[in-house]
Amino acid sequence: MKRKEIILFMTVGIGTNLDSPEEGFKSLARKLYSTITKIYPNYVVFFASDKSKETIKYIEDIFESEDDEFILGKDYEIVPMEAIDDFSACFETFEYKIWEFSFNCDKDYQIIMDYTSGTKTMSASMACCGMFYSKNLISVGGDRTKGEVSRGTEIINYQNLYKIYDKFALMRTRHNFNSNRFMPCIDILNYIVDLNIHKDSLLKLCKAYYYWDNMEFENAYNHLKEVNTHSIEFEDIKKDLKINLKALGTIVNSKSENLKNCYILASLINNSIRKADEYRYDDAIARLYRSFELIAQIKLTKYGLKSSDIDLSILKQKKVSQKFIDELESIKEDGKVRIGLVRDYLLLNELNDDLGIYYMENQNRIKDLTQKRNNSILAHGLDSQTKEDFDDFLELTLNLAHKLDKDMNRFLKETRFAKFDLKIAMH
Repeated sequence: MKRKEIILFMTVGIGTNLDSPEEGFKSLARKLYSTITKIYPNYVVFFASDKSKETIKYIEDIFESEDDEFILGKDYEIVPMEAIDDFSACFETFEYKIWEFSFNCDKDYQIIMDYTSGTKTMSASMACCGMFYSKNLISVGGDRTKGEVSRGTEIINYQNLYKIYDKFALMRTRHNFNSNRFMPCIDILNYIVDLNIHKDSLLKLCKAYYYWDNMEFENAYNHLKEVNTHSIEFEDIKKDLKINLKALGTIVNSKSENLKNCYILASLINNSIRKADEYRYDDAIARLYRSFELIAQIKLTKYGLKSSDIDLSILKQKKVSQKFIDELESIKEDGKVRIGLVRDYLLLNELNDDLGIYYMENQNRIKDLTQKRNNSILAHGLDSQTKEDFDDFLELTLNLAHKLDKDMNRFLKETRFAKFDLKIAMH
């Protein structure tokens, strides 16, 4: 196991003494020395301007007066700070030293960052850098009745940042949720420790939409109905959650097979749109292809027919042409007539159904779109699909979906995933 060594980062100012700059250096040196002896680090990294380097010389003197030594290169180093009022420049200087110690393979370092001294910009940028890289941050407090911390009263304050980290975690969760990255949301939420955050409900929310995104409707419904939408974290999406829960409840509990199937179809179409929003056009078109097929299957059920087992007697009752029936008879296998997408729509045309008629009127266009899908790397070929391919296929699918049911717009709206209102952008 690597030996953990403590590295103390310290910003260095020049001290304040209106009567004597030298006394200012000495006063600050005593305070920095006090912090060093309390932390007892293996190594100190001073971040100092040319002028504030004078302070460090007095720290050496204090060590010497205590029969100790403080040697440059062995016990400490000085990192020059030129742009002491440039936040980005200061941040990058601290960041570089963090990387330097982090990538040292010989030892395991614990970095403690003291941002008490130096310019306000140096202090602010060190605090931000420490928070960004999850380092221990300290500041020196004490009796301030005379303005500055009085000598001998110094207290080291370790800054507890867990609430800030949790707020960042919440922001990242909301952004990931809106990007349909539900598993990363769950990973982030598991690290939240603030008991005031309704973590359990947030986890249920993310799991619900993860399952829904994978078309596991019952799991999605069971998790979503347990979300406490009255919690402050859900204020901006609780109306959408209620709508989504109703849609999932219909899929899971409705006794109307047609209504259930229409909500499933809408979920699948919205699923394809989400994949396209992530530039995953092959995935998106694969889902549209299934939607295209499902539309015909749903419509056939209204005639009492199943693609997986066509009842030819019903076709005879519906006066389907004998030629078409004979063709289906010829593909019978194991006593069942199973038909795929093309024959589904041809059968609907035989039944004089609007979907079948639309298919026949747009046969060349549909053939071209389905051929592109068949050439996709997620189907039978090696081609990649484009946004234009997706948009064309989506238009076709939506046209058919609206012909299937006049309420399709409502189904699509109610199965569209809730999104947080992100008032604060993350970069």
